[in-house]
Amino acid sequence: MTAPRPTAPAGTGTPARTRNPRTRIAGLAAVLALAPIGVAATATADPQTTPNGPWSGENGSNLAAIHSYDQLWSTLERIEQRAQGSFELDSAPLRSNTGREIPVVTIGDGPTPVMYIANQHGNEFVVSEAMINLIRSISGNSSTAQAIREQLTVTVVPRVNVDGFDADVTDASGATTPWRQNYDPSCTEAPCDPFYAIGRGYDTNRYHSYSDSAYDHPYLPGDDDLNPVPEAVAMRLLWDERRPELVIDFHHQGSYVDEDGRLITGSTMWPNATAEAERLGIADEFADTITRSQRAVSVMLTELDQYGYANITRYPNTSTPGIARNAYGLLGSASVLFEMRGGIDAKSNGYIAKTAEVAGMAVLEAVADGSWETTSLEPVENIRERGPFVSDPHE
Repeated sequence: MTAPRPTAPAGTGTPARTRNPRTRIAGLAAVLALAPIGVAATATADPQTTPNGPWSGENGSNLAAIHSYDQLWSTLERIEQRAQGSFELDSAPLRSNTGREIPVVTIGDGPTPVMYIANQHGNEFVVSEAMINLIRSISGNSSTAQAIREQLTVTVVPRVNVDGFDADVTDASGATTPWRQNYDPSCTEAPCDPFYAIGRGYDTNRYHSYSDSAYDHPYLPGDDDLNPVPEAVAMRLLWDERRPELVIDFHHQGSYVDEDGRLITGSTMWPNATAEAERLGIADEFADTITRSQRAVSVMLTELDQYGYANITRYPNTSTPGIARNAYGLLGSASVLFEMRGGIDAKSNGYIAKTAEVAGMAVLEAVADGSWETTSLEPVENIRERGPFVSDPHE
C-alpha cells in the first residue's frame, strides 16, 4: 500500500515555495568564499589541539556565508540558466512537514547513476555549500565536467533537511533552528518513536527504509506504510527512481583530534550493518557492496592525501540499519558516509567545504572513467581510527 504524500499542516511555518520565475527573490547569495588554506586562529585558552582552533564564536556567525532556503533555490536556478549539457532542477517527491520543496539537481545523461545527498541534519550545513560548488563545477564546460556528464547521471540533493536548517518554527522548549532534526512536534511526552527529540522532530538520517517500500517504518516489525519522516522517504523514493550505483551522504561531526593532537577535518565509513544483512539472507551480496563502497572511500583518501588541510580518519562503526549509509548499502548501492568537522565559524568553513567538494569530485571522475572498480584498498586498510572529542575552550 502506498501512503499519501504529506501536505503542510496549517500554521506550521514557511509555506510551500512557489517556482514561478516572476516571484523569485531579488538578488543571489554570494558563493561561499574559500578561506585561505592553513590559516588558524590563535585561542586564548590552553591549547587542546595543534593548532588550537579556530573555534565556534571566534570569527562571527558561521551562518553568514550559508545560503538560506530561498537563496539556495535562487542560486541553483542561476546555475541552471548557465549550465552546459544536461541539467535539471526539480523538487524531491515529497515536501517537508512545513510544505517546503526539497531541491534536487540532476546533471548529465550518462549510463551510470550516482547520488549525493547532504545536510540531512539541519545544523550540519557547510556541506550544502560544498554541493553547490560541486554542482557548479560539473555543469560547466571543462573537459572533466563534460566527461562526467557523458558517463554519469548525477543526482545531488544539497540540503535534505530544509526545515531543520532555517524554517521559521520553534520546538516545545522554545528553541529555534538550526537544529539536528526535522520539524515534527507531534510527540510531546515519552514514549516517542526511536531517534525522536520530544516536541521537535525526527533524526532524518535514522529513517531510511531498506525494505521493498520507501514508506516502511524501519523500527516497526513487518511491512507497513508508517514511516513518519517525509525527507527520508523522499530520498528513498529518489533512490527507487534512479537506482544509483553509488550513494554518498555528506554530514558534519564535532571536533576530534588524531594521535598527534591535530584536528581531524573529516571521517568516513562504508556500510557495516552485517547482522541485518545476515537476517535478510543477503550476507554475500552485502559483502560485495562493502568492497565497492571501500573502493570509493579509497579514491577519496588518495585524492585528499595530497592536500595539507585534509586530515581524514575512519568514522566509528554505527551499525543502525536505517541510516542512509547502511540502508542504501542493504539495497545494493555502494554507499559512503563522509563527515566533515562541524561546529565551526566562517574562517574554517572554506576549507571544510573545499574538502567535501574535492572528495566528491574525485569519486565522480573515478566512477566516470571506471578506475574506481580496480582502485587499491590499501588506503582503507591503513585508515586511522577517529580520535577523542575535544571541546571548544571558549565554552
